[in-house]
Amino acid sequence: MSKQRRSSALRWLMTASCVFAFGTGSVVVAQENDAEPDDGAVVVEDVETAMTLPLVEVPVGCEPWQLADVVFVGTVAARDAKTVRFTDITVRAGNEALISAGGTVDIRFGYDAQYVAEGETYLVGADQHPDLGILVSKLTQPPVDFAGDEIVGVSENDVECPEAEDPIITLKTDGSPVNFSIIDPMLAKRSSIAGALLVPFTVAMVVIFLLAMLRLSSQSLVSSLRDLRRPRRR
Repeated sequence: MSKQRRSSALRWLMTASCVFAFGTGSVVVAQENDAEPDDGAVVVEDVETAMTLPLVEVPVGCEPWQLADVVFVGTVAARDAKTVRFTDITVRAGNEALISAGGTVDIRFGYDAQYVAEGETYLVGADQHPDLGILVSKLTQPPVDFAGDEIVGVSENDVECPEAEDPIITLKTDGSPVNFSIIDPMLAKRSSIAGALLVPFTVAMVVIFLLAMLRLSSQSLVSSLRDLRRPRRR
């Protein structure tokens, strides 16, 4: 019995030793596999990337939102009646090929160009005109047209579409709208406006004065001729 007990204890010790050795070896192999290679390579684990969704979801049946062809920050170098030239341009989004190699670009503003100040820096969202091929932008939103189809109801849709801000617009660098007034250009040209009003008024007054003098002179002349024709009384 003692021999059987000794042999059983010996077998149990050998089995426990084998299990301990196998477990220790597995841990060492796992640590070696997790360690960084000696050649400096970095092991990158496969990470599942979550798909990003737009901030505002456009429902089916709504018109897709328009995007600006190029968005940049630039300083006004020169302008004429309808076009503004920007320099020192930093492209924020869109097609950089629309900017010339010299770092300047001309934007057609139309009549809004008179409210853009030279030397000021603006955030410009521009779109390439499909017919003219030039970049266009604006300072104000176009007025909403309530006539035509809106009255008939042709453009009505059961889907509630979210309102999108127009990206084809020029703002200040902090995102605020450009301040302008219709009276400001008139006040800047006070002398021209005063001249345009005073010159015709002065000319009209001079003409009226000359006509009045001519009438008085003609009446005096006619009276003198009548007096000469009358016979003198003796």
